[in-house]
Amino acid sequence: MIKQIHLDQCHSTQDVLKEQFNSIISRETILVSCDNQISGRGRGENSWNCMPGTLCFSLNILPHPIMSFTAIELSVIISEYFESKKKSLLLKWPNDLWNKDLKKCGGILVQGHQKNLFAGIGLNFFSTDHQFGGIYNDSNPLDKKSLSFDIATYIFNHRISDSEKLSQLWTERCGHMNQLVTILEGEETITGQFIGIGHYGEALIENSSGVKKIYNGSLRII
Repeated sequence: MIKQIHLDQCHSTQDVLKEQFNSIISRETILVSCDNQISGRGRGENSWNCMPGTLCFSLNILPHPIMSFTAIELSVIISEYFESKKKSLLLKWPNDLWNKDLKKCGGILVQGHQKNLFAGIGLNFFSTDHQFGGIYNDSNPLDKKSLSFDIATYIFNHRISDSEKLSQLWTERCGHMNQLVTILEGEETITGQFIGIGHYGEALIENSSGVKKIYNGSLRII
């Protein structure tokens, strides 16, 4: 069962979710969505800009059997949701979604809170910023409450517990497989061919030094 809280405006759906989760005694899934998110967060110190065509929501979820695969699992499920709507998306390591033009149109942030995982999801159905992409080319009014509930329900009903199958599904949708990439991890820059993900969702980068495992970082295609 999913309990939805929809707001006209909030600073962060993740923060509201934490507040709600702390104020009740329940094991149900809580979904927090909004029409306008003011201070959304991305990975690291990045922010997630909310535009007219952006859908932002957060929900508490059980972790994948391999916890570090949770964001990867969610990205695959969301891509499958849009495939059911006849729209193909590509996946970018570690937790982004691209449209057909290789522009970011979605991002996933999974955070631990006490014994729970909170997933924050941002999706650009259409984009008014040339730096980002839209899932759709046309700009139409969004029923953000209904769309958030629809996608959250799809996630709830389509979890993928098989890590090997999940890795295969992610690889099939990866937009930079076997491409030359650079990953910035802290102050270190690693360049090489992206050859897949490892047992914990880490990036496998092959170069003259061999295969390097990278667990976190910002990737770009060269």
